[in-house]
Amino acid sequence: MTISTKNPADTGTEKSFGTRPARQVLVGIPASPGLVMGRAFQVASREITVVEEDIPESRVQAEEQLFRRAVTRTSKEISQIKEISETRTGVHDSLIFSTHLMILQDPGLMNGVLKMIREGHKNARWAVHVVLGDYIDKFEKIDSPAMRDKAADLRDLYNRLMSTMDEAEPALEEVSGEDGAVIVAHEILPSFLMALKPGQARALLMDTGGRTSHVAILARSLQIPAVSGLRNVVTAVKPDDTIIVDGSGGLVIVNPNEDDIRRFRERVEVFERQRRELFTMRRLEPMTRDGKYITLHANIELPTEAEKVMDYGATGVGLYRSEFLFLQYSAPTEEEQTEAYRQILDTMAPCPVTIRTLDAGGDKLVSGITATNEANPFMGWRSIRVCLDREDIFCTQLKALLKANTKGNLRILLPMISGLEELRRAKACIRRCSEELEAEGIKCATVKVGIMIEVPAAVVLVDLLAKEADFFSIGTNDLIQFTLAVDRTNELITDMFQPHHPAVLNMIYHTVNAAHREGIPVAVCGEMGSDPMSVLLLVGLGVDELSMTPWSVMATKKIIRSINFEDVRESALAVLQMDDTNSVNGYMYRKYAQTITDLGISSFIGQVGNEVHGDT
Repeated sequence: MTISTKNPADTGTEKSFGTRPARQVLVGIPASPGLVMGRAFQVASREITVVEEDIPESRVQAEEQLFRRAVTRTSKEISQIKEISETRTGVHDSLIFSTHLMILQDPGLMNGVLKMIREGHKNARWAVHVVLGDYIDKFEKIDSPAMRDKAADLRDLYNRLMSTMDEAEPALEEVSGEDGAVIVAHEILPSFLMALKPGQARALLMDTGGRTSHVAILARSLQIPAVSGLRNVVTAVKPDDTIIVDGSGGLVIVNPNEDDIRRFRERVEVFERQRRELFTMRRLEPMTRDGKYITLHANIELPTEAEKVMDYGATGVGLYRSEFLFLQYSAPTEEEQTEAYRQILDTMAPCPVTIRTLDAGGDKLVSGITATNEANPFMGWRSIRVCLDREDIFCTQLKALLKANTKGNLRILLPMISGLEELRRAKACIRRCSEELEAEGIKCATVKVGIMIEVPAAVVLVDLLAKEADFFSIGTNDLIQFTLAVDRTNELITDMFQPHHPAVLNMIYHTVNAAHREGIPVAVCGEMGSDPMSVLLLVGLGVDELSMTPWSVMATKKIIRSINFEDVRESALAVLQMDDTNSVNGYMYRKYAQTITDLGISSFIGQVGNEVHGDT
């Protein structure tokens, strides 16, 4: 987390406020926490123009060689960047660039480009443009910020390959100057960030991206405040504008006035004090004042993020979304999956790791597996339905999971279970895979199998499901969407997506009671688990485990340690009797708003967007 109190406007010559450029306030997505003030430096993207050429047979070999040389040179450049990253951010975050190298070596990419050159008789630049461009388009169309963020990695490779074939400089020009600048760009790519010298970037402002993007992860490791998703920052900011950046709250003030600067300096002092206090939470237990223990786990999307989980005070991984492994040109082999899962499980041992089986479909399109022309993909062929229909894919994943579980800390989570038949069929597949591995001489540790509660049918049958599952994990996004018949992607009705709707709260309460009657725990694995008011409600409703983004854990722990379980239990039971969302929110605000404010966690909760619908 970065603090900078230097006023870049103090140049020795006092400016008249009457001649200052117009003040603007921009709001984006908090990507990396910190409060800084600096001068804007705009980074322009180089336009890449690609022309389709039909090449004669005599030119095919030359175009192949052009592409292969570009891959070789790009691989060397990325390897050098990876070494720099290892020095500055540590080995785990530098593995981001290992992913880039893996993409370059992916047979699907290589063969796709070479096939277009050889059989389609197209020039190399056009072949790369089509093959890699199609894959970038697929990521960008997925209705998940995390998925769209992955497109940035592919664009990074695309830019480097194209620049290499053009024998041009990288698409983003070099930042000059010794003093730290607020870097302003439509998009900042990981390799560009790591190419900057230490201290060159005081903060990052981007039109695109989100909290889960690789550049956001790197910015947090480098302690560079960042705000993404600003949409029009490139046009709003002019070179040398003075900018205040609040990376915790996603707030940007362009050309601040005297009051803004005064408040900024006051906030810097408060932020630093709160940061020190919050980090004392890391090794403390998440226990209420009257002795109720609430398990706090972290959600991760990349194997490389596992090392950060315990640094933030979590005691396990509550959700690893395995579909990220499948979003490449070719489905991962059993060996590739085993290695990825083992990396997480071994890093976290003996702490539990919950890995969700392939949740393809809906907003998660997987090449060669999911349907692309469904009228209603969220209610179509997805999640466990895909796995049970494609047992070849499902069993490959299950065997990889079982083989990777050498430490015995794996929990398997089955998505979108709507009834007993699906649960029983999935468990039968797990047993069969275990027996086949045992027959090969591979010892398989006992694994707990849980289910996502995200379909209303599962809530209706929760008493029966609790008898055959080892744990429940409530997926709030889909549960809210299906219960309230609200498409969360439809901007016309986003205000109807209400996590505190009485129907949703009663479903959670019913699920918890059914689970506890059978002696199994219940988790909530979305960002609802890090929204302060939702934390109070969920704890009061009896939820045993909250799982969230790693950097939300300490603030959530501070909330839990400040409350009495019996008090929030009484509040939760009271809101269950209310008949509309406004009544619930009003009651909770009146009773707890001041308590939350006094905790001094607003800067740190803010960095996850104050959202209560982040599980996907």
